[in-house]
Amino acid sequence: MIIDKPMNTNQPTSNFFGNVGKVAIALTVLAAGMAFTNPPRDKYLTYASGVLQTELESTVCKDSSVPKALSGVAQTLIGSCKNLLTSQRGSIEHLLDNTTERQNLGIVSIYTTQLGKKSYQTVGAFGNFVTLPPGSANAEK
Repeated sequence: MIIDKPMNTNQPTSNFFGNVGKVAIALTVLAAGMAFTNPPRDKYLTYASGVLQTELESTVCKDSSVPKALSGVAQTLIGSCKNLLTSQRGSIEHLLDNTTERQNLGIVSIYTTQLGKKSYQTVGAFGNFVTLPPGSANAEK
């Protein structure tokens, strides 16, 4: 009489260590991608000067309640204000460069800019920036 034995005599084992290895590889690839796309200081300065210029245009160069007789003059002044800010973009970047500290954490960078009594923190990762709500400079001390 012939008795067939199962061909696969391996006992089922846990796949835990195989999954841990896959997760470790995925995290390593993610960290390498984050480090590779960690934006440099010059990219931050371009981003921050654009944000500051837009903010100044919306607050300083806005149309106020001017009588209709002077509306043409007001539009000219608003246009001049915006042109002035655009022409001073390099100066704005220089100001930001002098008032910004960068913490390079490898996979992300944290930029802290002091403007007056306000402290602005921006996180740079994956080639993008996220600016956190401003805090008071006195609150950090």
